[in-house]
Formats: sequence, structure tokens, C-alpha cells
Amino acid sequence: MKEYPIPYKTDSIYFQYAVTDYERSKKFYGEVLGFEKGWDGGAEVGWVEFLLPVAGARLGLNIDSKAKIEQGSGVLTMNMVDLDKSKSYFDSKGIETTDIVDIPDMVSYFNISDPDGNRIQIIADPRVSSK
Repeated sequence: MKEYPIPYKTDSIYFQYAVTDYERSKKFYGEVLGFEKGWDGGAEVGWVEFLLPVAGARLGLNIDSKAKIEQGSGVLTMNMVDLDKSKSYFDSKGIETTDIVDIPDMVSYFNISDPDGNRIQIIADPRVSSK
């Protein structure tokens, strides 16, 4: 088995799109393309995940009703075992990282970019609890 420089989770790869109409987009990916919903936080949370027909791959739809969606854009999202160690790894490689964002009880993440400026989001289980 290949050893990676940072510990990815087994269900680690997501691709995500920003969408302006949450229900319309869920219907397209669920009913038209036939993807099974893995998790749906509803419009209040603004995030739904679909299981893709490849082991461990998921599609996330993130509602952004105010955004001007650029066609062909998206975000590769990778789920990590340890967010702080992952951030340190990228920093050590000279990769610019954003500050870590903590959404209590949901997710913690930071962003990097590839050499062409394509955004990659590095996520992990939430570091912060509201309890």
C-alpha cells in the first residue's frame, strides 16, 4: 500500500461546487445523475454530499445564493486525519495556507492552491464543539 506524506482518511476525496439554487441542484445530481445522498444538512446548513460511483469519492454542493458562479470552477476537498499536522506539512513545503476555519460541531478546514491557482480545501473533523 502506498504511503503518503500526510495521513488522508479513507473517504477523503471530495469535489465541491458552489450552487445558487440548493433544491434544484440536489434534484439534478440525485434524480438526473442518480447519485445517492450521503448527507444533507438542508438549506439552513447549505451543504449536501452525494456518494459518487467510485469508492471514497464524494460530491459536495455548497449553497451560495449571492455568488456569481464561474462555470468550470470547483474545489477539490481532501479529508485529513490531523488538520494541524497537515497544515504544518504544507507550510514546510512552502505552500501558502489560509488560517484554519472552525465551524463548531461540523468541520474545520483551511485552503491551499495548486500552481495554477486552483483551490484545494483541506478538511478534518471539527476541532471545536459548541457544547
